[in-house]
Amino acid sequence: MSEVLIQLFVQLIANYTGLRIRTQDREALCRKLGSRIRSLKLSSPEDYYKLLEGGTDQSNSFAGIAAQGEWRELITLLTTGESYFFRDSGQFWLLENVILPELIAYQRQASISAGNIKPSLRIWSAGCSTGEEPYSLAILLTQLIPDWENWNLFILGTDINYESITQAKQGLYSPWSFRMVEPQSLPQYFQPRKNQWKVEEKYRRLVTFRVGNLARDRFPDFTGELAQIDLIVCRNVFVYFESQVISQIVEKFAQTLRFGGYLMTAHAELHGQNLEQFNPKVFAQSVVYQRRDNSAVKIPVSPYQGYNLPSSFSLPSSSGISTSRNLAPLPKKVSKPKNYPPIYRPSTSSPDVTLKQSDINILLQKAETLFKADRLDESLQTFQHIVRLQPRHFQSYYLIAKIYANLGNYHQAERYCQQAISIDPMSVQPYYIMAHITEEKGDLERAKYWLKRILYLAPLSISAYLELAAIYERESDQKRANKMRKTALEILETLPKDYAVEYAEKMTLNELKAYLIKSLQTQDSSGRTST
Repeated sequence: MSEVLIQLFVQLIANYTGLRIRTQDREALCRKLGSRIRSLKLSSPEDYYKLLEGGTDQSNSFAGIAAQGEWRELITLLTTGESYFFRDSGQFWLLENVILPELIAYQRQASISAGNIKPSLRIWSAGCSTGEEPYSLAILLTQLIPDWENWNLFILGTDINYESITQAKQGLYSPWSFRMVEPQSLPQYFQPRKNQWKVEEKYRRLVTFRVGNLARDRFPDFTGELAQIDLIVCRNVFVYFESQVISQIVEKFAQTLRFGGYLMTAHAELHGQNLEQFNPKVFAQSVVYQRRDNSAVKIPVSPYQGYNLPSSFSLPSSSGISTSRNLAPLPKKVSKPKNYPPIYRPSTSSPDVTLKQSDINILLQKAETLFKADRLDESLQTFQHIVRLQPRHFQSYYLIAKIYANLGNYHQAERYCQQAISIDPMSVQPYYIMAHITEEKGDLERAKYWLKRILYLAPLSISAYLELAAIYERESDQKRANKMRKTALEILETLPKDYAVEYAEKMTLNELKAYLIKSLQTQDSSGRTST
């Protein structure tokens, strides 16, 4: 394909899906397009482009329907969802202790004010992947609302990937989806199915799944389901989108929320966006966005300071309910059914808002000094103290994971890696730990997954290429191993002489290049490789 045609495909995909294809992703894109062209037995990439282009007008013609079906196939190749139950315990702490209790109290009062009609709560998990997030919300709601069966609970999960939605509807998951779930809680909410777990029927009935395209779908839809939503959760989705598309979706989200409703995204995903229709609420665990009421009746900004539950709300005048209705103060902890064990690992305490950053820095310096001195137990205690005081301290979670990995406690190491990833999904450090752990366990496919994730985020990561090469060599795939080494060598050739190579502390850049050249020459001379 010519560069011009590739750019046309990139733009067409962005227009149809909102997905951003980066320069370093174009080679992979060409492979995926090629696989679909061969599958359809088309004569040229131009023919495939015309086929896709025919689906952008949402035509009901035969050609338009065929094109939309092909978009479904291509999107499955372009999108890969990574999800698990109760992802980001900090944000779930906020949902459990602040956001959902406020929404539940609001809707209870609205029900009473409207003549004791059945209370309702409407939640949309946008970009839900294989469904772990909306099911997590369903379980959490049943814990927070003892009489939940007397409510109209509507939880919608949408994703652009048809295969992901098909899997979500089945509600069947492998143990990997439960890495933030307390093992003893699984039988209470899931049914065992050989080596998998199936979501209990009562929770599955609470969730509706459907395919949805955030970039192209029209919402709010006052004749259907997408209107007057109380909470929209759209996490780890915008990182793949063009900035202009994000702006358009956020505008549609604002109109889809009721006044006072909340939007929760992953951390920093809305940086630089116009958020005039929202009141940002800053917590230690996350920032959430509450829709403003731009009518004469204003929803007051609740002075949370991040830690206190609100005691009063104002209802929008358009609801037909009298405004400025005070509610009884909410308890610090919402009462739950007796004998209910926590299903996920929540943050153990609220942070101390008066703590100075300089105090945290002193503790961090102490912990890192102990770590370098190989006094791991003392270092671990200090890092854990830091995260109790500042629950979103990435470096502490990462180094706790590293300590546990060094101690051979892989379960805890993986747990803290996931915490670090939820705080900063763009940092590659925790992914290296996950790759080493899974390789140590003998799960080479999962190790390759983490290393490829690193290369997606940081294409110049020499370590990832060489570690992938070593894994391919273990699998007797010498051709791919050599390809990884050649790519690493090509990158090294472009780097300045004083560049610090992260692969081996005792090797200079020239020494590493010499090592790779010798390794490749050895393989060539042995006759075991073909390039």
